[in-house]
Amino acid sequence: MLWILKLQLKDKKDVRKMVKVFYLTSLNERAGKSFLSIGFIQKLKKEGKKFAYFKPIGTPKSAFTNKADPDVGFILNTVYPTDLPYDFISPVSIPDVYYIDLIDTIKKEESLEKIKNAYDKIAKDKDYIIIEGNPSIRKFIRIGLDDLSIAKYLDVNEVIYISTESSDQCIDNIFFTKNYFEFRNVSITGILFNKINFDYIARIEELTKDHINRYNIPVLGVIEKNVELFSPRVNEIKEQLGGELINEQASSGLNNLVETFLIGAMNAHAAIKYLRQVKKAAFITGGDRTDLAMAALNEDVSTLILTGFIQPDMSVITLANEKEIPIILSPSDTYTTMRNLERLKPGIQEDEIGKVIEIIEKEIKWELLL
Repeated sequence: MLWILKLQLKDKKDVRKMVKVFYLTSLNERAGKSFLSIGFIQKLKKEGKKFAYFKPIGTPKSAFTNKADPDVGFILNTVYPTDLPYDFISPVSIPDVYYIDLIDTIKKEESLEKIKNAYDKIAKDKDYIIIEGNPSIRKFIRIGLDDLSIAKYLDVNEVIYISTESSDQCIDNIFFTKNYFEFRNVSITGILFNKINFDYIARIEELTKDHINRYNIPVLGVIEKNVELFSPRVNEIKEQLGGELINEQASSGLNNLVETFLIGAMNAHAAIKYLRQVKKAAFITGGDRTDLAMAALNEDVSTLILTGFIQPDMSVITLANEKEIPIILSPSDTYTTMRNLERLKPGIQEDEIGKVIEIIEKEIKWELLL
């Protein structure tokens, strides 16, 4: 009996060693791990590889809703349909809001076992595993469910580091992370620069040549920030705010992209000056500011967000309908509305999936990975 148990444990370890793992991690949150996961999935599918997608800890929208992570749900419904239960793909669920009060170290071993058991099931007969890490390598470190603790528990000794800074601070963060990983006995497979401003890409090439190459850390690719892919749609803003669309006639505008947010707290003349400097804006003001709302509707705005749940003048609704610009009523004041929008995490839309694989194939050095 003991011999059989040892053989089973050996088989599990052999399976893990045979599988090549792309564990996506970052120091900063909102690094684009779901975007990269979608791209990796499509690339491996195109190459005919046997692979699986795995997100050890999913993040539901709130502590009191369905435990499903919306990003995982999107991936399962689009690029990675599978017969496996959701709990195999994302075995642990921890909401982003008030999570400190919801989890503790007592559940650490239970959570790690759930993760390992699910991982062993999905890794069977696979050549590659894409693991979408936590929002940050710091997340959940208090209770031992951070990325590196999970990686070591799964016998994964290398991770991919995603850098998103378009400044020389990226070098400090890279080497801080490198030293921290070495302290935790985990290596960096390579660095993937993501969401980088166009005018900083040449500088990254310089930094790679003069600094990063000295330490034999491969640069796996440099992906330019794509405004279209990483900008929210009006519908996502509405859901984030818990807002109400008050002009159904302009509901087609819920799919509009929003590239910038502008708060209207000035007179109409001053507002026009700022509005003409931006495009595809979400203009935020009070419902009683008819002058500002009318001025905004005559410029390049994707939506009006009226705070305090104050209904606007009928002239505002009429003009918005003519221009097919949705008006969202926010239940909060302007400050709280902006704070809620700061937590907004735009997702990839189904009609953008083709663009994702196009970017991923072009910008990543796949010869270093496959």
